[in-house]
Amino acid sequence: MLKIILPDEYNFCFGVERALELAREHMNNGDSFDTLGEIIHNPHVVKEFEEKGIKVINSPEESTKRKILIRSHGVPPETIEKIKSLGKEIIDATCPFVKHAHDSARKLVEEGYFLLIIGKKYHPEVIGIQGHAHGKGCVVINGEEVEQLNLRGKKVGIVSQTTMLLWNVQDVITAVLKQNPKEVRYINTRCSTTERRQNATRELAKKVDVMIIVGGKHSSNTNRLYEIAKEHAPAAYLIESYEELKPEWFEKARIVGITGGASTPPQDVLKVKEIIEKI
Repeated sequence: MLKIILPDEYNFCFGVERALELAREHMNNGDSFDTLGEIIHNPHVVKEFEEKGIKVINSPEESTKRKILIRSHGVPPETIEKIKSLGKEIIDATCPFVKHAHDSARKLVEEGYFLLIIGKKYHPEVIGIQGHAHGKGCVVINGEEVEQLNLRGKKVGIVSQTTMLLWNVQDVITAVLKQNPKEVRYINTRCSTTERRQNATRELAKKVDVMIIVGGKHSSNTNRLYEIAKEHAPAAYLIESYEELKPEWFEKARIVGITGGASTPPQDVLKVKEIIEKI
């Protein structure tokens, strides 16, 4: 008989939950607003909001509504100023963990550190962090990219995208120390909820024959979970919907693990569990 295991934590993360609550609160109050970028990286949730008249825009100028919602990823200060200059109100759903990264990056730059931001260069969250650091800061993803820099004798300050793997952070810090900088200061801006979810995924993946990650395929945190699952489970699959499940994945499996990304509705995870049980 097939055994299916879910981790203790597979619901929305705090930042996503907060963003959705803010959006629904304003929607229930009859407010007219757009979201600057997808409110969360989940196609089903985005579609739900679109059906209620909440449009996804790529720039403030596109909005025809009275208010604009800033999603949990946050935005650079110039984007906030642009929204205000257009005479629109802001619904700020920036995750508090992301705001901590903004404040930390700005503090390091203002104290004279050469700033390294560990993350994906063109990810919206990283763009926001760099913006709050007065546009300064070099974005790196691993130690190999650090080797291309000259940090000898410099004061180096380090922050990271909130969803970065601990391995990436350790790899970058090790590479920085090899260059004999004058000083290194690291401020931990990784999200504690994300870290717990990653650790739970790692431990679960070690115990199963097949690991299923449910979430948006362009979601950074979901892809991190998939990377972890691939590393530790004999087989791992990333799906957005139960409709992508294939019976052959489970032919020889005795134990299956399922989890969801921080922006995956818990009911989506439970639906996948239900379908696998039928398979």
